[in-house]
Amino acid sequence: MSDSLSSSPTAPALVCHDCALRLVPPAAPRGHWFCPRCGARLGSRHRLRTQAVLALAATALVLWLPAVSLPLVYVDQFGVGGSVSILSSVAALFQERHGLVAAVVFVTLVLMPPAQMLALLMAMARLRAGGRPGRWLWWYRQGREWAMPEIFLLGALIATTELGGNASLRLGTGLFCLIGLVVTRWIAEGLADPAALDRLLEQRRREAGDDGRH
Repeated sequence: MSDSLSSSPTAPALVCHDCALRLVPPAAPRGHWFCPRCGARLGSRHRLRTQAVLALAATALVLWLPAVSLPLVYVDQFGVGGSVSILSSVAALFQERHGLVAAVVFVTLVLMPPAQMLALLMAMARLRAGGRPGRWLWWYRQGREWAMPEIFLLGALIATTELGGNASLRLGTGLFCLIGLVVTRWIAEGLADPAALDRLLEQRRREAGDDGRH
């Protein structure tokens, strides 16, 4: 079930994180919400579990370094063996003078996933402590657009399948860490969707306003 939200110039309940349109949440207790102007998925009606998101973000950060540095797969072809990792792939692209592609791979696979999870971790820690996430929440939302480890994982699995007929392959620890990173990040993003974050922040603002009047 999905709903398009109705716009309102006065209601402060929800603001689209892509186009800043002010919206009124639907009355339906279930379903996904979409912005009527830009079509962005704004989330669904569920509680934000900050402790679970904290644990998932921390797990993703722990998995990040071995995922990018350890070998994804070991290849043995015609008696010549070698291994492939994300960092070695970036280095190989630079050496082959594909600088633009190497930069995109570095940003989307090496830089943005830990930056996004770190921003989410800090935002959730501040919310759990009763404070406001500040700019950490903005960085987390930017990371949702730029971090793409799942695309590389899909490509790695396809390449492994294609190479399997011509070479002897052995899966490396890095591949399992990358799978864990993709899964934990996907669950964390599902729990910390923009609609749930906006509802919690709006509740905090109302509580702060009530305290100020008293």
